[in-house]
Amino acid sequence: MPIILNKWDTMIIGDLSPGNAALSLLTEASIQSVIKESEEEQSKIRILLIERLVDSPKTTDKQTYVHLNQTMLIRLLDKLYSYKQIPGVCDKILFLYDTIGQHLQNILNFIEDFFSNYFNRNEKLPASYRKVSTLELKKQLRRLVQILTKDESVDKCLITGVMAVFQNFTDDESAIISYLQFSYQKELIKELLLEKALASTQSFRETLYYFNFNEDNFIAYEYERLQQLTNNLPAKKEKITLLRFEQKNINQLSAKLNCSFTINMPSLKEQVNGWIDEEVKFLENGNLIEKTENGVAENEHKIHTSLSVAKLALLIKLLVIDKIIINRTVAPMLRIIAKLFTTLQREDISFGSMETKYHAPDKATISAVRDMLFKWINILNKL
Repeated sequence: MPIILNKWDTMIIGDLSPGNAALSLLTEASIQSVIKESEEEQSKIRILLIERLVDSPKTTDKQTYVHLNQTMLIRLLDKLYSYKQIPGVCDKILFLYDTIGQHLQNILNFIEDFFSNYFNRNEKLPASYRKVSTLELKKQLRRLVQILTKDESVDKCLITGVMAVFQNFTDDESAIISYLQFSYQKELIKELLLEKALASTQSFRETLYYFNFNEDNFIAYEYERLQQLTNNLPAKKEKITLLRFEQKNINQLSAKLNCSFTINMPSLKEQVNGWIDEEVKFLENGNLIEKTENGVAENEHKIHTSLSVAKLALLIKLLVIDKIIINRTVAPMLRIIAKLFTTLQREDISFGSMETKYHAPDKATISAVRDMLFKWINILNKL
């Protein structure tokens, strides 16, 4: 099978490249001959694939074999897709690219359907398949937006945050999307379109918890929701009781196995649980911020920075994503940072401000931190 794919790789890069002057001179008979050969080898590859996997006793060998051919097929499909984007390619050659591409996609679909246990779902989607699939996803998303616009059963703030995530996923053509990521988005939108999920804000949230929607904006929404619930209560004991009740309800929600919006962060329940535990601990211990005997605040013992809260929060987020900071829950870690650091504008950083900036960095801050990192590279080169 790899031999056949290598042959087509050579042909696509050479004879079928738009840069080949002889390509436009191909006759209809020659094109049909290439298409017929591609169609025959499409069937041959399926047989070879089955025979190889049946003959391989080790699971690791089967997995490696499938991954190898999957990667080759995706690369060939992307190459053909890039050719189709070049201006001036004539219709008969575009038809040739489409047909060969469909044969390659059929093989890839066959591998995914029949050998799903060995299929690498972290591999990127082929560009052509992604384009068609994203269009279908956008249709589903428009339908969901229309339903939510007419129905006021679900909190608008929650809708806005979730829809922004879906919109960014379908609109950002530069981002690399894996089979796993696309499947997650597709299944989640499908579930959110059900009448059960759209019945109320609570049912909408339950669906997001079921899919472990551990996306920053939704986590920030949950923190804000819990904060508002406790703000309405006068006594610490009542606040603690409410938070523990909410924690119980959250932990009893169903969750889909091996499912998450992002695998690089702790689960949704884990992060919310961490926030609740820290909030309860804070309420139980009271306000620990005290003045020293001479009236000077404890900020003398803090780490002073010339950063803004937004820049500090984004730098911390980078350390978490890169697994340099490996705390299992984000909220407790942010509370410690807010207590120990100062910024250019503030001696005392608000935990709420730090948390908001961490989960929702703005574009200006991202650009500023990017420039800072480039400056650090220059400094490193001089050390």
